[in-house]
Amino acid sequence: MEPFPLPPCEPGFQDLDAVAAAVEAWARCDAMAELVAEFGGDARGDLDRLADFSAVWDYRAGVRERFDTERIDFEPERDARVRDLMHGLGMGGPPAPRHARYDHVLVLGGGIRVALGRTDYTARLLAAGTTTRTLTGLGSHRYRDDREFREAERLGLPGVETEADMMAAAFTKFFALGAPTRVNEHHRAWAGERHVLAAPSTRPPLRANTADTLIGWAEIVHEPKPDERVLLVTNAPYVRHQHCDAIRLLGSRYGCGIETVGYDDAATAAWGRPLSTTELLQEVRSSILAMRNLHRR
Repeated sequence: MEPFPLPPCEPGFQDLDAVAAAVEAWARCDAMAELVAEFGGDARGDLDRLADFSAVWDYRAGVRERFDTERIDFEPERDARVRDLMHGLGMGGPPAPRHARYDHVLVLGGGIRVALGRTDYTARLLAAGTTTRTLTGLGSHRYRDDREFREAERLGLPGVETEADMMAAAFTKFFALGAPTRVNEHHRAWAGERHVLAAPSTRPPLRANTADTLIGWAEIVHEPKPDERVLLVTNAPYVRHQHCDAIRLLGSRYGCGIETVGYDDAATAAWGRPLSTTELLQEVRSSILAMRNLHRR
């Protein structure tokens, strides 16, 4: 059980007081205060001050990809202390979906192993009885780099050029899909309401980010309705900030319910990789910024 529940977002009704309370409880918790103090700060639970201070953990310099995050070797005792404090912040979300049926399931995209891990877990969720009307893998036109190219070849996945191709390859593998029945620049569709999105960027020449893929899904694939439940599938430590972005961009705008889960231990063992301390701190910063944006909204 995570120490701090994710902000709630039920279909048709967004309890703003409950959302604000969840954000504030997380920002003001002892683990956050101690983590900030460990790096010489004192935000005192103020979201704006906390967001400003979190720049000290911007190891991507604002533009690098996650796998290019700067690595810093902290002294072992300090490293263990920092990682323990981050664990207390709850970066993984609930252990499983709360409902048996969802109107839409969104598998969030990323690198080749991320796409495979999240899709693997989603396929097992559906095989175990979770149902959905539509299933969409979110991606972009970001071209893979040499590391992803080599990894795709090693995994026997040919023809993978972009992030959306990675997701399409994962869907083909785990859902036994053939050729899509409809294809255009941004959208591939299969029978049975299976989709893969290559979302356009709202910040060219930068690639589409998670927010762009969520907006792209609602505008290109399916506009959610106020009585619908949307389940997002991702993995720790990205659950919290992607959940907050989804509430802000989908729940607030369309009134739909939002729930977010991270994949399980089996997917972690098969597809995950150990993250450095600086990578984890970077995601604490991402969560702070996303929660401040949601709180302001």
